[in-house]
Amino acid sequence: MKFSKNEKLILWGLVRYPMLNDRQLSEKISVRMSTLNAIKNKMKRNDIIHDRIVPNVEVMDYEILSVFWSPLSRSLEKNDRRELDELFGKYPNTYTAMVFGDTIFFLSLYKNYTQYRMNEFQQELDMKALGLYSGYSAHKSLYPLGTSVINKNFDYTAVLERAFEIEPIDEGEEAGIPDENFGTAREKLHHLTNKEKIILKGILRSPDMPDNKVAHSLNTTRQAVARHRKELLELGVIKKTRVIDYRQIGFNILTLVDTRYDKKDPAMRSQPDSTPLHLPSFFSVYGNSESFALALFMDFEQYAESKEKYSELMRGFCDLNGEPFIELFSPSNTYTMKHQEYLPLVEEFLDNN
Repeated sequence: MKFSKNEKLILWGLVRYPMLNDRQLSEKISVRMSTLNAIKNKMKRNDIIHDRIVPNVEVMDYEILSVFWSPLSRSLEKNDRRELDELFGKYPNTYTAMVFGDTIFFLSLYKNYTQYRMNEFQQELDMKALGLYSGYSAHKSLYPLGTSVINKNFDYTAVLERAFEIEPIDEGEEAGIPDENFGTAREKLHHLTNKEKIILKGILRSPDMPDNKVAHSLNTTRQAVARHRKELLELGVIKKTRVIDYRQIGFNILTLVDTRYDKKDPAMRSQPDSTPLHLPSFFSVYGNSESFALALFMDFEQYAESKEKYSELMRGFCDLNGEPFIELFSPSNTYTMKHQEYLPLVEEFLDNN
């Protein structure tokens, strides 16, 4: 699908500044509001872009991020898709699950190692029962959230900047939970009233839905939904993001990168500074001895250039234990079971508080 200059700029702006309303964004990127609104609505109708409301997991008592990926035992058939949807629907801790060509990949959050082991064991049994997974060549990585950094969590800003030749804008640190709000945010989430819990679930269930429709579905008022959403956003309990359907934008290569290493200095920062290299990754996590990333490229030339930059970056940051393991896939050959579906995870958290 080809995009005009305006469409590229607006798509990037929508992803880069998800918290701005149309008027604010039109001023920010110098595009007429009528043009922006028309293009945004067209992209939403065509399912190119989707709004997400996601929780900040650091205030939810989750201690472990699990990254799992493995080759499938056989090709995925049409019937398998329904069975995979049902399988991953049983596991609230898994919030993202996809098949890239012949490889299954999923991300999960757990409160402790025991919970992780119990879920992992049952998930593997379920996949084996479908005949999709043998247990061989599986890659499993655990990232303790207290000592790891989720550098990007399905943030497609850098991907679009690289693809559309848009220069990155350095606006300082990305907005997270302000230090002075962290305790307040955690306290708020742990002491929601029953009505606030219902509204939070409604917001997460329908992030694209306006407040009046969310209110109608919950039998409450628009003012109550708007007030609760505003408070949770300002405290940093939840945040708004936008994701893209990269299959429609012209990306031809999707990569999975798994890197094992020893830091040159254990006291050094938890992640390398990748900003100057303009690497088009949309998910990346760094632990004490390993990292994992997903990236998108328009063509092989762009991929080869980024691979060289990434290797140079990591060699400056650490001593590699072998070369990074890289798998290449076609973005058009992907199937999604879950994409940042945090509602079951939040429901599990709220039910235990």
